[in-house]
Amino acid sequence: MCEPISMAMGAASAISSFAGQQAAASAQEKAQAQASAAEQVRAQRANTAIQVRAGQENIARSQRKEAAQLQTMEAKSRARLVALTEAGVGGRSLDQILGAMTAKSARYSASEERQRKLQAQQTSFEMEEGAIRSRMNQLRINQPIKQASLLESGLQGVQTGLSTFQLLPAKTKSDN
Repeated sequence: MCEPISMAMGAASAISSFAGQQAAASAQEKAQAQASAAEQVRAQRANTAIQVRAGQENIARSQRKEAAQLQTMEAKSRARLVALTEAGVGGRSLDQILGAMTAKSARYSASEERQRKLQAQQTSFEMEEGAIRSRMNQLRINQPIKQASLLESGLQGVQTGLSTFQLLPAKTKSDN
């Protein structure tokens, strides 16, 4: 491979190949960094959405419990008033009515508490699933980057030089 044209072509090919590999690795690294940052933002927004929904459910639950407590208090007050104003209603039947109302209120509160626990568990599972999904996305995004190789570029340059030398006319080869 004493032909200067072949050597120049091989060297140019090697330099160009190495520069291309470096540029590709750099571009991939930048793209991965941007995609990774975007995935972090997406995951944070998903977690925030889950937490907002859970907060809204807690507010709605509190409002329902408060309304139920008010209804129970009103019903008990009405029952006492009726017992005091109507003849023939004994203290024992008033106690039974109030007891039934209290039991109904307790059942409702227990039901709301059970629902709260189930929703908290669901929220926990959603957060955990979101974290797993985000980790998987990060692993998919951040694949190893092929680095530029002087050896690979040099071998490619030698191959280009040899190919160029073989393509040169026989007369040009014999002049050397």
